[in-house]
Amino acid sequence: MKIFILNLAQSTDRLAQQQKQFDQLGLDFERLPAVSVADIDAPTYQKYLTAGQRVMKQTELACLFSHKKAWEQVISHNQPCIILEDDAVLVKDFANLLENINNINEPNIDFINLEVHGRQKIVSNKPVHHAGDYALYELLLDKSGTGGYIIYPSGAKKLLAQFAQKVGLADTFIYQCPDLHKVQIEPAALLQSDRCQMYGVPFDDYELKSLIGTINNQLTIKPTFWQKIILKKNRIIAQIALGFRTLSALSKGVKREIFVDKDKF
Repeated sequence: MKIFILNLAQSTDRLAQQQKQFDQLGLDFERLPAVSVADIDAPTYQKYLTAGQRVMKQTELACLFSHKKAWEQVISHNQPCIILEDDAVLVKDFANLLENINNINEPNIDFINLEVHGRQKIVSNKPVHHAGDYALYELLLDKSGTGGYIIYPSGAKKLLAQFAQKVGLADTFIYQCPDLHKVQIEPAALLQSDRCQMYGVPFDDYELKSLIGTINNQLTIKPTFWQKIILKKNRIIAQIALGFRTLSALSKGVKREIFVDKDKF
């Protein structure tokens, strides 16, 4: 599997940390230039102003566009790929895990979530597959986290098709894709660095914070009255849909924390 790391040009510290981590893992990766705030011009920002439940920040839109670039790479290479954000902290046996996942013959898997992000998920009661000492559960409902995942060409096609219809926060966009067959790995194989302390995982190099919260908008476009109405309508519809999805997921699985084995990091 090819490994892509989304990385902004100015984030050389993050890239250096990833290079150090991958040298230790004995793996190679390809840097995929992330979409920056500067790439989101006024017409683009205006086009997607009312696409979500609220006005998205330019950084949030850039994050989604960055992942879209990654999905296009998956289609281009026609093979499952690992997509990582540049603050991903991986388990020490990540290379072995990937080898075991490669041996899984399951044509219906579109997406494997590698991380936990501090929230409970709704997963199947029993594993649907095993990859060595890791278990794969059907991921029935999740809401946050795009730090790292494996995506198959079938999944990339579904997400790109959805992109033609709507946009949203990257994690919401992925996990609300209705036809995307998602599975969750346990124990978690990845943490974003700002979550390491939460799970008792040492991360001595430095603690990275989300760039979405630290980079300011370069454009200020205030929604009109009618655009505010559209955003409110979007939120009401989305929350109702979430309620139905939650009830459906709970009827099929269980809501719980995903185990993190800190000794694997």
